[in-house]
Amino acid sequence: MSKNQEYINAFGKHLKKLREQKGLTQEELSNRSGQAFSQIGRFERGVRSPTLSTLIAIANGLDVHPKKLLDFDF
Repeated sequence: MSKNQEYINAFGKHLKKLREQKGLTQEELSNRSGQAFSQIGRFERGVRSPTLSTLIAIANGLDVHPKKLLDFDF
């Protein structure tokens, strides 16, 4: 597994954790962030990595500062 994929997987796990801490389903986060429901799942599973504008939209949907999305260990 490449280093990039390790980061993508770790981001996905972190995103899922933050979403669950907020008590949101993937569908609710999708609605709040304006992102496709299927895309949220892809991010959480480490299939896709978000763009900067998508990170900001997700952060807004979670009501957190965007840097919190990138504050994870792997």
